[in-house]
Order: sequence, then structure tokens, then C-alpha cells
Amino acid sequence: MKVCHIVDNARPGVGVTQVVYDLMTAEGAECRGIFTGRSDLDARFSGLIGQGAVTLAASPVELARALRRLKQDGFRLLHVHSRKSAWLCMLARLSGFRIVRTQHFGTLARGRPKWPQPLARLRNFLTGKTWWIDRWAAVSGTSKRYIQTRWGVPDERISIVWNGIDVDKFTPCPAGRRSALRQQLGWEEDWIVLIAVGSLVPRKRHSSIIRAFADIPDRPGNARLVILGEGRERPRLEQLAAACGLDGKVILPGRQDDVAAWVAASDIFVHAALDEAFGLAVAEAMACGKPAIAAGSMGPAEIVEDGENGLLVADGSAEGLSRAMARLIADGALRARLGQTARRHAVQRYSLPAMCQGYAALYQSVLPAPGAANG
Repeated sequence: MKVCHIVDNARPGVGVTQVVYDLMTAEGAECRGIFTGRSDLDARFSGLIGQGAVTLAASPVELARALRRLKQDGFRLLHVHSRKSAWLCMLARLSGFRIVRTQHFGTLARGRPKWPQPLARLRNFLTGKTWWIDRWAAVSGTSKRYIQTRWGVPDERISIVWNGIDVDKFTPCPAGRRSALRQQLGWEEDWIVLIAVGSLVPRKRHSSIIRAFADIPDRPGNARLVILGEGRERPRLEQLAAACGLDGKVILPGRQDDVAAWVAASDIFVHAALDEAFGLAVAEAMACGKPAIAAGSMGPAEIVEDGENGLLVADGSAEGLSRAMARLIADGALRARLGQTARRHAVQRYSLPAMCQGYAALYQSVLPAPGAANG
């Protein structure tokens, strides 16, 4: 099967970058990519450009040329991961391609739409009735509701395909390696480490995590909070930690290449973002056998089952996060039980093979039957 992925956002540290890279390098499909954006590219995608597997097409003319070359090479299916793809899809559909579009971002948490109401209604009508997207893919129930409400797409044209993770890379740390790994990271053996992963931007609500950690009643002296990631919020988060008297207790190591090792060496995962369609970092932590504390009622709340594989804080408050942290810090047996179930659920539901199989079935559903006319 030949599939070309259309992407406008492949920045380092972004969840969609990882998902698209995994799909492009999975076994069982011949894949190419077209990058239509102007943002920084993850180094892995730069490598794919060097190999000729990804084409840069920032203008309509360059895109038309890329589509023509694809068609000459026997490609008939485009998997679109771009949020600004309507004109692209129309051009590709007129050229005879079939289109699958994944909605990676978007929830119903935000305020009023930016478009004036009449234009929004017209846009939704055209998108819901459109001929230029054969099938929509949602990464969660939250994502599906967004597609239905935001774009007016009927239920029968949307499939849910959970994001997948490498459960062989994100795996529990063997007991015999824990001490050496912690020493490598600069952690003491007796520390109880809570870890959060994500860009240091307001949407991730790392400030709420720091406040919650500061407010844990009778917080043990060996508790530490580690926040992996980089971004414009760093100075503010460092100031907040200092103001809360957490110097040395909150650690911000920046963006790390081997996230799996950091998470595997920790004890508890914390995710406070409310406006998330899925929550890839949560699934990765679960695969590492860590109980996850998740906030809100959207994507991560579909992954974390309260009291089964982690703890949910439905209102997303710092007070609720603090109580959940205190509960897991105090109860090692609970951490172990939730973590074991988390690992099992991640392997069963969010593995790369499961995601690739889901998309393979979706691709087959939109491709013409052998011998049928294309277009």
C-alpha cells in the first residue's frame, strides 16, 4: 500500500510529529511525505528529506508538482495531518487522490469561534457535505466530538483511531537497573519522583503542577518534581518554584532525547493540561508502568481510568492535583497496582501495531476496489 502523509507541523517535541513519523516508518506500507509548513523541522524529518522520502512544498505550485510526481509513482492515497488543508485537499481530490484526514488537535474547551457566525455555518456546511475528504480520523472521543461540532461532519464519516506509542521503548525499568539509571540522571535512590512532560507553555499548566506540589500536606523531604520540556514559560516557572520555597525540589532539565528513561526512573506521572484531544505523554507514561494523574474530562480522561490505572482530577484544580499527589506519594502499594494495570492497558490499546492496523483498515475502506477506475 502506498500512502503519502501531508504535514504542516513537524516541530521537535510535538506529539503529532511523533505519530506521523511512526506511521511513515511503519512496516507494511510504502510511505512518502510532503511538508507544507514553514516551522522548524524535527531532525528525523530533515533526515527523511535527505533520503528523498519527504518533499518540501511551501507554495501551491510546489505542491502541484509534488502531487504530479506522486501520481506518476503510483500513489493514490493522501493522509492529511494539516489543520489548514482545505485547498490542498480540493486540489488533490481533483487530481484523483483519495483523502484521509486526521484531526490531531482541537477540543470543545475553547471559547467562541473566531469566524463570524454566518461564515462559520457556511464553512461547516461545505466541510460536512464535502467531497474532498473521504474519511475523517479522530484520535479520541473528544476529538470526534470536536470534528462533529466544529466542522459539521456526520458520525458515519468519522473513525476513531487511537494514537500509538512504542511500547518496547516506553517500558518499565527493570528493578536491577533502577539504581544505576537514577544515578545517571542525578537522582537519589530514595527520592519519590513525580514527573511531567510537555512544552513549557501556558496550555500545559505546569504552574498548577508546581502549586499543587508545594501544597501537599506534610510533603516528605524526599519528594521531587521533575518537569521535562522547554519553552517560553521557563523563567516564570523557575520564579514560581522559588516563591513556593521549592529550590532544589523542582527540577527543570529542559527537553531530553531519552524521555522514556526519565519516565521509567520516576514514580508518578502528572499531566495537568485540560485542552487535550489525546495526551500522548500520558500513554507513554502508562507504558512505562507509571500511575498517571490526569486533569479534566477530555482526551487524557479517556486514557486514565480513575482508581484503575491512575487518578483523575475532574475539575483540574491545583487542590485536586495536590490531593492526588499526596495519595500516591503515601501509598507505594497503590502506585505499584495502578502502574501494572497502566502498562497492560497501554500495550493492549495504544501500541504502534494497533494504530497502524487501524489506519490500514481506514485506508482500505477509501481506496477503489482493484480494477475500479480511479478518481
